[in-house]
Amino acid sequence: MATCADEYDDLQDFSFDEADTEDPQYDPCPDGLGLPSDYDHEDRADYGLHTLAEYECTIRTGLAFDQLDAIRLAVKHRAAHIEHKRKHARGGRANTVAQEEIQRADARARVLATRYNHNFERIKALRASDYDGLADNSPGSRLQPIRLDSDLAIANMAAPRTLNDSQRSGSWIWNVYDKAPSTSTLDIVQWFRAKADKDRADEAVNRLCAEFRRTSMGYKAYATLWSAAGDSRKGGERAYAKKTAAMWTRMAAACDKAYDSARRADAPPDRLDHTRVRNFYMFSTAEPLVTSFRASVPTSPSSAMTT
Repeated sequence: MATCADEYDDLQDFSFDEADTEDPQYDPCPDGLGLPSDYDHEDRADYGLHTLAEYECTIRTGLAFDQLDAIRLAVKHRAAHIEHKRKHARGGRANTVAQEEIQRADARARVLATRYNHNFERIKALRASDYDGLADNSPGSRLQPIRLDSDLAIANMAAPRTLNDSQRSGSWIWNVYDKAPSTSTLDIVQWFRAKADKDRADEAVNRLCAEFRRTSMGYKAYATLWSAAGDSRKGGERAYAKKTAAMWTRMAAACDKAYDSARRADAPPDRLDHTRVRNFYMFSTAEPLVTSFRASVPTSPSSAMTT
């Protein structure tokens, strides 16, 4: 399986612009140009800039995906330096030089991520005031801010899954593309691992919602049974049964309240499957990866022996 070190020779020519590094807020469309994103929704309505705002939002969305491509390359570049240091750096001087390259690569990735975040804030400002991300099936709806402390990471593709890997969330930058992603072995493994993480998260959400519903139904059933038992009793037995029924009713109400607060506002409580899928996006990105993956797998023992 290909690793980051396999791409080290290709990434050694990755250039660093020191001027860019000193200016993380660099924007190809700087402030002061009177762009629609420089105005709020009310001002754009007054000046009739909605059409221009749509064009700028489209341009900036394309720029955001280009920036994500550069960020992914920078993260791979840093990972390649880390793996190269681990395997080949021997002695104090070699380790110092290797560490300096890692620090420069990390700074580059952070600069690019900061620029992306600045551009993403412009995209949010340009979107309509009634924009609904759940109803938008375009790739741009999957854009989100990059957390500099956790999202600039890449998994070790040479290492198999271990016991606690399911408790670690992968970075979203590896499964968001505006078109079919590259079909290198590294990107294919990243995509399928991200897809597996999403499937596990969807399963956990569905299980938790099912437990909420089951708990509430159980409390209500106990309340009904104790209330019915109290109707056929007298005196202290009736009072105790009614008191217990009221307790189960309060617990059911508390469970329903917790379920409503934990669930999305647009999700009905009786929904069995809470999986969120952008069908067009998933099919458009998965099909090239699956095709490439199948082409790389031997179809028979004889072909496997020849390869």
